[in-house]
Amino acid sequence: MLFQVGEFCERVESDLSGLADDLQEWSGLFGDQQRRAWMQSLPKLSVVLAKPELSTFHLSLGNSGHVAFEYRLPASSSLCDAVLLGQTESSAAAVILELKEWDLTGDQAGPRESLVYHHGNLLLHPADQVRGYVEYCRRFHSAVADFNALVHGCVFFTSRVNPAEYRLPPHKDLTDNFPVFSFTDDSVNDLFVPFLRRRLSVPYADFADAFDKGVYRQNRQFVTQVAVTIGDEAKSPFVLLDEQRRGYELVLDEIEKRMAVHANEKMVVVVEGPPGSGKSVLAAHLWAALAKSKYVDGNIVFVTTSGCQRKNWENLFEKMSGEKAGRGLVMPANRFNPGLSPIWVKEQRELGYPMLVAEWQENYGMFQEKKKSKIADGAFAVAIVDEAHALIDPTAHGAEGVPPSGWAMHAGPQAFHVMRCSDVSIFLMDSEQSYRDNETTTPDSIRRLAKDKGIEHVVTISLAGSQFRCGGSTAYLNWLERLLSHESPNSPKASWNRAHHQQGTFSVQIVEDPQALDDHLRVHLNEGRTVRLAATYAREWKTKGLDRPHQLPVDQKDFAIAYRRDNAQRVWGKIWNFVPDEDYTWFIQGAEGSSIAEDPLCEVGCPYVIRGFDFDYLGVLWLSDLVWRTDRWVAQVDQVHDSALPRTRKAARGEGNSRRGADPTELIKRLQRGYRILLSRAIHGVYLWVEDDETRRHIEILLKR
Repeated sequence: MLFQVGEFCERVESDLSGLADDLQEWSGLFGDQQRRAWMQSLPKLSVVLAKPELSTFHLSLGNSGHVAFEYRLPASSSLCDAVLLGQTESSAAAVILELKEWDLTGDQAGPRESLVYHHGNLLLHPADQVRGYVEYCRRFHSAVADFNALVHGCVFFTSRVNPAEYRLPPHKDLTDNFPVFSFTDDSVNDLFVPFLRRRLSVPYADFADAFDKGVYRQNRQFVTQVAVTIGDEAKSPFVLLDEQRRGYELVLDEIEKRMAVHANEKMVVVVEGPPGSGKSVLAAHLWAALAKSKYVDGNIVFVTTSGCQRKNWENLFEKMSGEKAGRGLVMPANRFNPGLSPIWVKEQRELGYPMLVAEWQENYGMFQEKKKSKIADGAFAVAIVDEAHALIDPTAHGAEGVPPSGWAMHAGPQAFHVMRCSDVSIFLMDSEQSYRDNETTTPDSIRRLAKDKGIEHVVTISLAGSQFRCGGSTAYLNWLERLLSHESPNSPKASWNRAHHQQGTFSVQIVEDPQALDDHLRVHLNEGRTVRLAATYAREWKTKGLDRPHQLPVDQKDFAIAYRRDNAQRVWGKIWNFVPDEDYTWFIQGAEGSSIAEDPLCEVGCPYVIRGFDFDYLGVLWLSDLVWRTDRWVAQVDQVHDSALPRTRKAARGEGNSRRGADPTELIKRLQRGYRILLSRAIHGVYLWVEDDETRRHIEILLKR
């Protein structure tokens, strides 16, 4: 929403409730809490902008200066609370405002610059949030680039509070650059108003309009800088080995040959590889190489398919770039939605259109006639999709009734829109790692969608035979596939031998109790190795949303497992991965200030978090969701607490399909994939505790062979 400042102040005065309604509809941020925040904060911002002491500033902005509210950064899921737009004496300028209606009682400075204690919880410092918005605009906003605009930002606490703790070390440098103000007379008159007046002196309507209509455009110098860092073996955490290098060269050769001759034609590349083949490392190097390629002219983005994966890649790109803006090189797959929303679908149905998911092409065609896509066709030169098997395809067989996870199901398959928006689309995938109900994309479906889109050049490259994890042992992975099959334990295919060094070295050890997982892993931790605990969702996430779950009594934690040792009864207690603000980098990377940074064994990770990442050693809990009975695997549905498997769990119980009765086939398949993920993440070895006795004996037989 783009307002003239005078219009905004008048609207707040005369129709605040209607303004809040409009903001909810235009931003998509619904709920009473969000509405109350606007009702409380917007009048206070209006008071600041209309102050007599700001007469010059206010008058100069009055009828032609601009302020944008709930401004969505181009091709991003982030919304800026407010952006003031104008110019200094010599340059276009924007000031991003983050409004916080917070009670700061008892708040304290945090353990590092970007974290602060708010009501006892470690949260992202609001000034760091603003820094991310500012750097994103500087690096990826078309209007900022076209007008060579200056971008600044600050935090405005819209209550009469004292934010002194937020300015203390280690936050001082942060708030010197992105200051915090509050709604007190001294703060507004002596600090906030002068800050704005120094950065905005006169209005600039053309820039305001261009900013409001701005699109995602990468700063090439910045992109090249990140690409060089990723390619620098001395600095990069990504190392290509053997088949990865072959796959890397094959993909580059195919793309560059095609672009050199048919630069205006779309292209699709499907890279298939088993666990441990290094698809994510390959994806990072492909991004870096294409970012520097003379054949690529335009935006090149790294696409993620889950919240956990996105957070971790954003963190890695931030480290590679040295700036918050590095996160802007990562694009969630959900952002490829052309703009179809539940509100728009409802409006069309009221006009008499059926708007069926199965008729997604018709839905999208109708949308094109009436609306402008949020991300235009061909907006990206290259899109590289890591873990593409997790892309959502609501048209896939059996996908009916699957939760959308933020995707507009009426828009059809995510892969289609990636292809629509990109000249070159690269999908790295392993269909056997599809785990959730909504992970329904396969190599065949991508090739079919490419054909339907009229893309003639589709290349498939296999990384089969490449093995980075599991001691480089493809024989171990073959044994793992055998373990998770229904074949007899006496099958000659069960041929993995841990002592056979020519096939790579890898260790698997079954332990007597869960405490032994800690004991063994801590030895490796003290040697400087990376270690983690992991399990499938065979325990409820009781501690989700709690502020300090690590401090709970043992028997109140998610994992409270009784065992005997030294003739005494004991309890092993852990929580599921602690993810404040759904930031899984806390678990994967052990962020400074987190409990897991102090003790990597204080939490247990799930398959969603572990998938795609490497650890030297893992401690895996094989629980009672998947058990061996006589000659087959059996799913115990009452032990499955995964909220991302609603359709599969219902089918296993026979709910909603009385004619067929209970059918656990798909649930067994999903659980097998879960254990396949967990048991193929380690580089050197796995320690395994098995809850069910018969299952344990079955695995022991195969290990002895």
